[in-house]
Amino acid sequence: MRLVTSLGLIMGLACAGIRPPEPPMPDLTGRLTVHPRGSTDADNGYLAHQPPGYGDGRARPLLVFWHGIGENGNGRDELALVVENGPPRLINEGRWPDDRSFIVLSPQHSGRGCPTADEIQAFFTYAIEAYDVDPARVYLTGLSCGAIGGWSYLGEYGKSQIAAAVLVAGDGVKPVSRAGCELGDLPIWAFHGDADGVVPPSGSIQAMEALAKCPGAEHRRLTVYPGVEHDSWTMTYDGTAGHDIYSWLAQFTR
Repeated sequence: MRLVTSLGLIMGLACAGIRPPEPPMPDLTGRLTVHPRGSTDADNGYLAHQPPGYGDGRARPLLVFWHGIGENGNGRDELALVVENGPPRLINEGRWPDDRSFIVLSPQHSGRGCPTADEIQAFFTYAIEAYDVDPARVYLTGLSCGAIGGWSYLGEYGKSQIAAAVLVAGDGVKPVSRAGCELGDLPIWAFHGDADGVVPPSGSIQAMEALAKCPGAEHRRLTVYPGVEHDSWTMTYDGTAGHDIYSWLAQFTR
C-alpha cells in the first residue's frame, strides 16, 4: 500500500508545506484489458483478464479483486495503479498460469476510503451480466482496504452473489457482529500477519472465531503469518507461503 508505507514522509512534507512527488505509474504490459471509468456500464474503471478460449460459449468462473487504499484512483488515467498487487500484478507480469480458468476483473475504487458494500455488489451485478460468467462460480478477494470493503459486502449481502471469498489483512469484526450466522455457510479464508501495525490482526481473528460457531465452519479457514507485518498479501497471492487460494476457491459453487 503506497499511502500507508510512505505515510510518515507524506505527513512530514505536508507540515513543511511541500507537496510530495507522485509515485511513478506502473507499466501495463498488454496482458490486461483496460476499461476506463465511463467506457462501460460499470460505476468503476477496471482491468480485465479473460482466460484462453474465452468466447467459445462456455461460461467461466469469475474472480473479482479489490485493491488497497494506496491504489485508489480516478478509474481512468490512474487505473494502472491497480496492477501493484494481487492477481492483476501476477497477470501483468506473466505469472498467471493459462490453466487458471477465471475471468479476473480488478476494479478501482475512486475517492477516499474503502469500497462500500453497495459498490462491490453493483460491480458483481455488472460483471455477471457483461461477461460469460457461470453464476454458480463467482468469487471475491481483496487486500487491506479491499478486504475491509469485502467484509462489509459479506455483512450486507452474504452469499447472494458469490460462492467463496479470500480476504487478506482486512477487518470483519463489525460486519460479522452485525450479520452473525446470517452469513450462512459461505466459505471464507482470511489471512493476516500477526505483526500488522496498520490493520490489527484481531480484525481477521475475531471475525473468524465468531464465524466458527456458525454452520459451514468446516469450509472456513484462518491463516496468521508469524512475524509478518501489513503485507501479508504478496505471499498469499503468489503462492510462496504454500497456499493455493485459487484451487481452494474453485472447489465451491453457489
